[in-house]
Amino acid sequence: MIQFTDKELGILLLHMGIMRKEIKKALKRNYGFFEGKKKVACYDAITKTLGEQLEKNGECYLYHLPFDDEQLNMLHSFLIFYTIELKRQAEREKIDYQANETLQLLETILHKIKKGSVA
Repeated sequence: MIQFTDKELGILLLHMGIMRKEIKKALKRNYGFFEGKKKVACYDAITKTLGEQLEKNGECYLYHLPFDDEQLNMLHSFLIFYTIELKRQAEREKIDYQANETLQLLETILHKIKKGSVA
């Protein structure tokens, strides 16, 4: 079980939605068609779970989400990749990424995923 705040859940869902097309291409390229398709299904299951929690619980402050090992690994991989890319982009554009609230929330989520995958 991983616990998210409403802000964390919203940011994660938003950014996973934004990146879906690119992630789908990368997964199929890296894993081949059939294995890539399974990985995309895992990614989609995560976004579906996040969306359902937001709809079901409305304006709840804390969400407790049960992810299996495959989903935790997918989230971990996505967040590692995505936070590194956001930092690179911020550096290119000379933006102080350490003061960026979105990046800080994504790193908090990554930390929670790391803890959850160990437990």
